[in-house]
Amino acid sequence: MLNKHLIKWDNKINETGDKDMKIRWNKIFFISLFLKINSMLTDIHCHKVNSEDIRTIYNIAINDDAVTLPHGPNIFFSAGIHPWDAGNIRSAWIENMEILLNFEQLIAVGECGLDKNSPASIEKQIEVFELQINLSESNKKPLIVHCVGCYNELMSLYKVFSPKQPWIIHGFRAKPEMAVQLTRAGMYISYGEKFNPQSVQATPVKKILVESDDCEVPLQELYLAVATVKGCEVRELVAVNDIFGFE
Repeated sequence: MLNKHLIKWDNKINETGDKDMKIRWNKIFFISLFLKINSMLTDIHCHKVNSEDIRTIYNIAINDDAVTLPHGPNIFFSAGIHPWDAGNIRSAWIENMEILLNFEQLIAVGECGLDKNSPASIEKQIEVFELQINLSESNKKPLIVHCVGCYNELMSLYKVFSPKQPWIIHGFRAKPEMAVQLTRAGMYISYGEKFNPQSVQATPVKKILVESDDCEVPLQELYLAVATVKGCEVRELVAVNDIFGFE
């Protein structure tokens, strides 16, 4: 029997009236269950620990708060200064990030970026973001980006830095036109529970990642929902996770 989350996705797809999408949903769902896809999945941004057989990139917020890190064979980390904390940055925060970047399990910088709702000025946010862009480049680690209402500034910075490391726009909810602009520039997009179906459809499969962030929907169901809307197989989404250098 479908649990409550799968029922929600099932209803959402039924509401579209798209019979082909419904067929794909059923096919992907049952094939994925048969193959037991858990061991292939990666949650690229989260604030909780998934089941042991799902690879998890747990977010570490660098600020003055104490941090308790989870442990496990499939747990990795990203670390960054959130734009909401940019106005309070201290040199010790950057020093802590530099220490963490020496650990093998730390595989990405972020989340960091720009947010129109942050109490910090946009100038300060850009300053702190640029520090982390440089850490991403110098340590050869992908950058997990938080962006709310500042896509013009983000695009300008991407052009200035012309980064070698992947930039991943996490929790993307914006319009498909913006998804097209970002991916054409070279960025990746990570979709979570509240994704815009039209944006998923507009994003090339090779640029799509999946995350749970802080939602309660199981990661397996998020992968299934994104794959169904995109009209691709889950394994195609899984392949994109290679940008993190997993063996």
